[in-house]
Amino acid sequence: MIPDTAYVEGTVRTFSQTARDLIEQRFRQIVAGIASTFGAELEFIWHAGPPSVVNTPEWVDFALRVADEEGFEARRVDASPIGEDFAFYQQKLPGTFMMVGSGGPYTLHHPKFRVDDSALFPTAHYLHQLAKQSLEQLSSR
Repeated sequence: MIPDTAYVEGTVRTFSQTARDLIEQRFRQIVAGIASTFGAELEFIWHAGPPSVVNTPEWVDFALRVADEEGFEARRVDASPIGEDFAFYQQKLPGTFMMVGSGGPYTLHHPKFRVDDSALFPTAHYLHQLAKQSLEQLSSR
């Protein structure tokens, strides 16, 4: 027996708004074509979600330099189409999204992940220095 209704859900992540727009357009075309072919009614709902985080190279270098000056281990990571609300800020202002780790055995979304409380004070210190030096740099421009 063929069901009366069908529901399809998914996630699309890209590095550019142009690619996001094109993918949505193509999805709409494909789904409309399938519905038309089989004489089906269609309701297409597209929730765009946040754009990709795109770090500004100048601020990445700045954050790495401050981390090094403060004695923290920091590294540049490959681009990733992570879905973060921070990306909306980056559409207004240049910046960098950072991930702070504490060296635990489990990653952030793992059910056994636990924050290492001993990392909180050093992280607060780093963020304080980063904010202070950022304001100094911006005020000297």
